[in-house]
Amino acid sequence: MRTEIRTYEVYNLHELTREAQTKAHSHWAEHYDYAWDKENRKTLQAFEQIFNIKVDRWSYDSCTYWYRFTSHYSEEEDNLKGTRLLKYLVNNYWNDLYIPKTYWSRNYKKKRKSRVFVSDDCVLTGYYMDYEILQPIYDFLKSPDDTTLYELMDRCLDGFFKACRDDMEYQLSEEAFAESCEANNYEFLSNGTLFN
Repeated sequence: MRTEIRTYEVYNLHELTREAQTKAHSHWAEHYDYAWDKENRKTLQAFEQIFNIKVDRWSYDSCTYWYRFTSHYSEEEDNLKGTRLLKYLVNNYWNDLYIPKTYWSRNYKKKRKSRVFVSDDCVLTGYYMDYEILQPIYDFLKSPDDTTLYELMDRCLDGFFKACRDDMEYQLSEEAFAESCEANNYEFLSNGTLFN
């Protein structure tokens, strides 16, 4: 029997040459699995359950997105705008768009919910994409204009899928890769191959 000992020179990402960094990033990007897809789907499903729409087909990646949705509102509801739409949203969706503000005791052992003040922080699922999909509605409630309900739903979905695309683009960026390498203490060989 023969025993062999091999020695390797290992480097952190910032110690590699630019070419080796590029190789390490491209290898990582090829095997990358976007981790937030499940949370994004939950936000979209919660939005569909509250509002009377159905997103039939959709897709997004780090470069582009597209979607198609069907409104199940009546034609009269789809064409509501201005003050009438504002009142419609407040009367039908206020409790879905705003939750009572929570106050905690000093030692965080007791909490109480306000009966007066409300919050719009991630009201659908608790994930930040909730705010992204509802942002056009909050903007409309602050400043009503001639946007119809159908157009408002389209803006919500467009903002949501754009945010998903942007998040995926960032997750695949070299900056996110460098942060991941630093957080996980990844080490590389001089040619950019990940050292196990």
